[in-house]
Amino acid sequence: MHGIIADMLERLCIIALVASLAGCAAQPAPKALFIPTAVRPLEVLPGEASLAMARTDLIATARARFGAAVVDRAMASPVHLMVKRFAGMAPPPPPGAGPDWRPPTPAALLVRDSSGWAVATTTGWRPANAEPAAELDRLLADEGFWREPAFTPACPDYGAALLLLKVPRRAETVRNSQCTSRGDHLVSVALTA
Repeated sequence: MHGIIADMLERLCIIALVASLAGCAAQPAPKALFIPTAVRPLEVLPGEASLAMARTDLIATARARFGAAVVDRAMASPVHLMVKRFAGMAPPPPPGAGPDWRPPTPAALLVRDSSGWAVATTTGWRPANAEPAAELDRLLADEGFWREPAFTPACPDYGAALLLLKVPRRAETVRNSQCTSRGDHLVSVALTA
């Protein structure tokens, strides 16, 4: 009797092991981080937007405004910056605007190489304006910028300033500033470059 119970327990353990291994094999492999080209830019940023959603929107916006080839070149560059600003308290619609009018969401895509900062345009690249380019370099050299949190909580009627930044020797940085911050300032400077 003791041998029968031991044999049954052994078989049950084998069945349980096989079943658990089959369950592991049936799980889908984790997906690599990618941005589908079919993603459309957001017109309004949800209040609960995650940093992943901000990153996806920045890339989708850049693709829509500057083209996939320009974005691919920028993402391959060791230093690249994407920014976008969502309006807070919306201004009144301009005269003649339709009922679906939304405030503009300015965006910019920049890269930096040995010759300086370049700004993406609908027709290619142009050198960045000198004063904003110098301010970008100053901000990126400021350790306070790098210590700032990735999310700055909301101020009333502020909106949001998103950025995606990659520089050598640092991980990719995504920020969502919903109030004044160094990240918000960097977005403002990049939009004037």
